[in-house]
Amino acid sequence: MKFNGSVKIIERKQLQQDVFQIKVERPSMIEEILPGQFFNIVASNTGYPLLRRPISVSGYSADIIEFTVKVLGTGTQALSEYEVGETIVLMGPLGNGFEQKVEKRVLLVGGGIGIAPIKGLLEQLAPQAVSSDVILGFRDEPYLVEMFSAHASSLTLVSEYDASYRLGYVTQPFIEHIEANAYDMIYACGPEAMLKTLAGICNSRKLPIQLLMEEKMACGIGACLVCTCKVKQGDFGFKHVRMCKEGPMFYGSEVIFDAD
Repeated sequence: MKFNGSVKIIERKQLQQDVFQIKVERPSMIEEILPGQFFNIVASNTGYPLLRRPISVSGYSADIIEFTVKVLGTGTQALSEYEVGETIVLMGPLGNGFEQKVEKRVLLVGGGIGIAPIKGLLEQLAPQAVSSDVILGFRDEPYLVEMFSAHASSLTLVSEYDASYRLGYVTQPFIEHIEANAYDMIYACGPEAMLKTLAGICNSRKLPIQLLMEEKMACGIGACLVCTCKVKQGDFGFKHVRMCKEGPMFYGSEVIFDAD
């Protein structure tokens, strides 16, 4: 059931200069949350900015909901200024999250702030005795490594600039993993360029991959038609669907990415 109301912040943690994490009390009326779903959050109590910000769930339990947020603009900056004990207004859970089936071995790939919902998924897979290999790509220094190390069967950290980790992008270790292992499912979230590349690799090899798409969302409930993407329809056609309603999870085999 969707919730729309105020919740109290019970924990706040600064992960990096521009990345923070908050935990809020989970309303009892929210019966189910799926990894990959999001909440639309009112950024500040001043009424500005007007539009809510869609923030993916990065973890949850029976009592809490966790969000890991990167400061990218006015809205997320305002959200970062809330303190423990204050209340925020949110609506959700919204959208379609990752689909979890009977799986023995999976590969999880996160890029940038896209690691947040990947974290939430890994935490839900851990009690199921699923073997989970994880690849995370960062621009600079990684964060949340301790949690991923605790639950991942193997963890590969990739940085664009920090030579303390594997330099480059997630593409090469991704190819190495799928060539060395047989996966029941691959899950990915990150920048569009990353998802496009991974989907292309998987489609050419007929491997299943679920993509959690990132897009600006205004209403979060499919009414404003701002957050559309193109998916296949039939053998040769296509249609536009709403990321916030029909997504944000889509299979790599159905998404049509625009040409470069």
